Amino acid sequence: MIKKIMVATDGSDASRKAAMVAVDIARQAVGSITAVYVMETERLSHLPGLATLPELSEKILALMQEEGQQATQFVEDQAKAASVPCRKILARGRASEELIKISKQQGIDLLVMGSMGRTGMEKILLGDVAEKVVHQSAIPVLLAR
Repeated sequence: MIKKIMVATDGSDASRKAAMVAVDIARQAVGSITAVYVMETERLSHLPGLATLPELSEKILALMQEEGQQATQFVEDQAKAASVPCRKILARGRASEELIKISKQQGIDLLVMGSMGRTGMEKILLGDVAEKVVHQSAIPVLLAR
């Protein structure tokens, strides 16, 4: 039975739709939601000049944290409106690896995520997280469009 549902969010429209799908499933199953945002801090090291400008690195990290808080807050707001318990997790690392690791640690029954996250340059920088998770996850993954 599906009781513990994890939503991977990056703040994109697709992840917002995934959150609404996940909350609906959790409401019907009388389950709970865990909203996860992964800050891909490793990718920062590839930006030119970042090593010589530590204040820029700190600023980018702060922006990532703010974006993560907003993205997970959206999920929590949707869950609260449906009377579904929700917890939020901000993690650091490679998104696909962290999502799989957190899903195991939390005993998640279903992972829900958007089939497409960010587009354009952001997608090139982030890579295709959904594809990696689908291929590597030991638990069911539901991709929402």
